Amino acid sequence: MKKRFAALLLAALLLSLSACGQRRGGAAGGPFLWFPTAEDDLTSAVSSTGYEGESTVPAMMAALLRGPGGAADGLIPFAPAGTVLLDWSVESRVARVELSAPYAELEGVERTLADYCVALTLIQISGVDGVSVAVEGQAPGRVLRAGDVVFSGAEEEPVEVPVTLYFHMVSGGLGYEVRTFRLTEDEAPAKAVLEALIAGPENKDALAPLLPEDLTVYAAWMDGGVCSVNVSSALLSEMPEAAAERELVIESMVDTLCSLDAVEQVQILVEGESVDRYGEIDLSGPLLPEARDA
Repeated sequence: MKKRFAALLLAALLLSLSACGQRRGGAAGGPFLWFPTAEDDLTSAVSSTGYEGESTVPAMMAALLRGPGGAADGLIPFAPAGTVLLDWSVESRVARVELSAPYAELEGVERTLADYCVALTLIQISGVDGVSVAVEGQAPGRVLRAGDVVFSGAEEEPVEVPVTLYFHMVSGGLGYEVRTFRLTEDEAPAKAVLEALIAGPENKDALAPLLPEDLTVYAAWMDGGVCSVNVSSALLSEMPEAAAERELVIESMVDTLCSLDAVEQVQILVEGESVDRYGEIDLSGPLLPEARDA
């Protein structure tokens, strides 16, 4: 089960629909329908089959819910019998689909696997960058976007990753701690570093945490030199009242992540959605770090 879940996370990298994916049938350029495979191999938890219908949410969802069909050898349906599309919309480049109650029978890994199959399929539609799956009578799931998962699936020896973590100095402003993380290939450095930032400094006499202790880091991924991080709504709901403190919160996140190799800018998302502002701070685009000596 653990390896199958790891394979699922690897498959989520294919949200960008790069050439890494396994595809069965159909034109080389797609579009494709994505389904779980009958295999239990680390690198093939999901795969795809060709699709020749309309590239619209209702048409592609109807095809997904019908299942892969006999011609798609090795693929299996993921939706419980009786699952139908109740409603859908596309707003701000996010496709939101609401499925009927039988879909709620899926739990844990199987639900995650099914949601990713829906996302892998719908993100091919022009104007769709993210997908959220809801079940009748339940709150919608988080938005799944390209690159939401950065796990490579390899099981390798840990590597040392040096990083500078920025915290609130008791005397004012930002101070820092230099740490070295030992991370395996299945740990995203940016996510691990942000979680350490939330946990707080080791030197508690001189430094204090800035981020809410109940803040959750859902995912972190790289696109060129931009590190995108998707965090929970606690970032906004527990925003400091003072403008100076709000500035320190964002600087702490951005400067810490930019201390990682290859990270030049940081894009902050909340619950999978882009945020225009954090108080008076513009979060609509990637942020550069402050010039520091650390």
